[in-house]
Amino acid sequence: MFLTALILRNFRNHKEIELSFSPKTNLIVGDNGVGKTSLLEAISLLSTGRSFRSPLLQEVIGFGGSHFYMEAHFIKEGISQTLKIGYDGSSKKIEHNANPLPSFSSLLGLLPSVLYAPKDISLIMGSPDDRRRFLNLYLGQKKPLYVHHLLRYTKALKHRNALLKKGAEADPLSLGCFEQEMALSSHYLMQERSLALQAFQSRLAALIPSLSLEPESFTLHYTPSLKMQAPFSHEFLRQQYERYRKKELLLRTSLVGPHRDDFLISRNSKPAKAFCSEGQKRCFLSALKLSEWDLLSETHENKPLMCIDDMGIHLDASRESLLEKSLHHLGQVFITSPKELPKLKPDKVINLSNPLL
Repeated sequence: MFLTALILRNFRNHKEIELSFSPKTNLIVGDNGVGKTSLLEAISLLSTGRSFRSPLLQEVIGFGGSHFYMEAHFIKEGISQTLKIGYDGSSKKIEHNANPLPSFSSLLGLLPSVLYAPKDISLIMGSPDDRRRFLNLYLGQKKPLYVHHLLRYTKALKHRNALLKKGAEADPLSLGCFEQEMALSSHYLMQERSLALQAFQSRLAALIPSLSLEPESFTLHYTPSLKMQAPFSHEFLRQQYERYRKKELLLRTSLVGPHRDDFLISRNSKPAKAFCSEGQKRCFLSALKLSEWDLLSETHENKPLMCIDDMGIHLDASRESLLEKSLHHLGQVFITSPKELPKLKPDKVINLSNPLL
């Protein structure tokens, strides 16, 4: 699987641009502000249905424009395919091979990708929201059923929170109905998150030695807000929701559930946030993203797209050289940099100052 061409109109600072790509390594070079990251943002949006730079889709519309349009041409399983997205600030239009798709979540798994960007330091330094988002995007691309349960849980949670805001006037029977829905989907979501972190843990142990010049031992520990003790079942989870109900009626919001889950990142049994150098943090993130690529590759039997934003700031020179060597076994790779990277030996260089190069 690889992206052959990308067309953007009124997307960020790209008024109109059309680019073709190598099926292997593509290096996107240009000064700050010319739109290098915007190209990766467009690829990510086509892949996941969301922008990694803003939760508001209106913000990607070019300055002074009323809409944006993007079109991707790609080869998958030997077949030429097309994906189109248009958005005018209020309504969207998504087409895959001229067939309409109902929502952005329908894009997940169609054009799988992995993004490694400077913002990923938030996986270590940021809030639980950042780590949940990482797991949701990974599992959403891996399993359509995960998206179904995540949407189902979110909908039931919204209704339950609306009832909790009524306090003592909330209908217990209605609360119980939504708790049953939440418990069914919580059971699936929590199991998949636990299994995913176990799979990442195994890959990290194999990959980190190839990216680090010193012994490193990183661990991932799932910390759900609901218990997962045996017998772990949706009925057990429903009972937990019911036990928390009295307190939640006082606070008028849901305190527990997959929307409050987190996972801890440790190095040599100590919290990575407090006990890792910047180089060690970036080494872990590089290994995590390569692990994500490996796991998605196994699931889809196609090599996902690999996007690396601002290659030069992720690692020191030694670790960067090790990362470059690790990229050769990947499929199609997109890398942005303010300067050319001769050691990388890209198959195509796209200079945004002169896109014809």
